[in-house]
Amino acid sequence: MKTFLVPVDFSENAVRALEYAIGLAAQADAEIVVLHALDTVPMLPGLQYSRATDDAAQKLLKLIDQVSQPNVQIKYMITDGKPVGDINKAIKDLHVTLVVMGTGGAKNFTRKMFGTTTEAIAKRGLCPVLAIPEGAEIKPIKNIVYAADLENGDQLTAMQLLQLKQLMNASLTFLHIKNGRQPDYIDNEYIKSELIKQYPEAEINFVELEHKDIAEGISNYVHEQGADLLSFTVLNRIFLEKILHSSVTSKLLQTLKLPMLALPENGELLDLQISDRVEMSSL
Repeated sequence: MKTFLVPVDFSENAVRALEYAIGLAAQADAEIVVLHALDTVPMLPGLQYSRATDDAAQKLLKLIDQVSQPNVQIKYMITDGKPVGDINKAIKDLHVTLVVMGTGGAKNFTRKMFGTTTEAIAKRGLCPVLAIPEGAEIKPIKNIVYAADLENGDQLTAMQLLQLKQLMNASLTFLHIKNGRQPDYIDNEYIKSELIKQYPEAEINFVELEHKDIAEGISNYVHEQGADLLSFTVLNRIFLEKILHSSVTSKLLQTLKLPMLALPENGELLDLQISDRVEMSSL
């Protein structure tokens, strides 16, 4: 069975992310593991540490009872180390398919998107990360936009996104923003033809737009088209380097508020294939 990991700190947006993950898990035939890292020092006296653990367990049980669905199995785990390390360990130990995390509204552009912990998890690239920014509208995924460089590696990305497209009965658009300041050394038409050849029945839309500001071009497009999810690839070398350099990322993340799916270049692939017994439904 597929496993979705949902770290929570009991904030409002963390709860929204958990509800979002449960809806997706119901469709993908996955189980949920809720992880809470204790906000306390492990060196506390035994009795105080035990109380802190018990209090966290009670909060988790109450939260799970509030958001649970009959057809989704939800487990929980409590850790006492550093959140980033604990989440990375859980991803490996549990063979996690997808991490779903709510993010805060910090002013720093990377934290605005992923929060300090979420950014670190996405940068590690162990598995796909679905970030739910604070203030993002939560609605069924019917319009997926992938910010593409139209490179050969996009074939692997397409394979993953097509599963999500099928699962949600959604449209999928590969969006490429051309900027005159960037060298144009990639044969876009060849990449598109190869994608079409490999996935002849996939109904992938290809859109190329020219814009002097890449971030503004992406933001304008997803708003105009009413996108429900923006996806991109994360390289191991530099966070978001593949589609956005740091200054572009800063501009984009200050304005865009919708769920964002970060797909690692070399990590676990997104596996959302469903069995025949799973009934399709909306989030």
